[in-house]
Amino acid sequence: MALDPHKGEIIEKVKLPNGLTLELLDYSKRVAGDRWFVGLLARIPIKIDRTYFESISTQGVTYEEFIEACGEVIYFELKKERNFIDEKEKDEILSELGKKLKEHVLKYMGHPNFAKLTIKKRLKEYEERRNWWKD
Repeated sequence: MALDPHKGEIIEKVKLPNGLTLELLDYSKRVAGDRWFVGLLARIPIKIDRTYFESISTQGVTYEEFIEACGEVIYFELKKERNFIDEKEKDEILSELGKKLKEHVLKYMGHPNFAKLTIKKRLKEYEERRNWWKD
């Protein structure tokens, strides 16, 4: 059975300098006896802003089409995982994963253009899927 990181428990929220909020979710699970799969999901919800969308060149995709296909909010996600961790170490490992993630990527995620660039990437992915289906 696959683990769904979106069903994890929010353990921390970090307000970023660009106005976005980083959510850290714990989706760890016992796998066997005293052994754990430790999973941390870093997630940033990004509301699709029309002004961001309109400043990105598209291949004929309208704001309305994109919203209908992808929703009004997209998520930037980054997972950190460790497997077969002793139960006595799982909380420490989870804490360390969160600490390292924040040390290395908060500047990137807090950049003023982060939302726009994330929307641009998601739009490009959508365009590629849409064009593939058209052919």
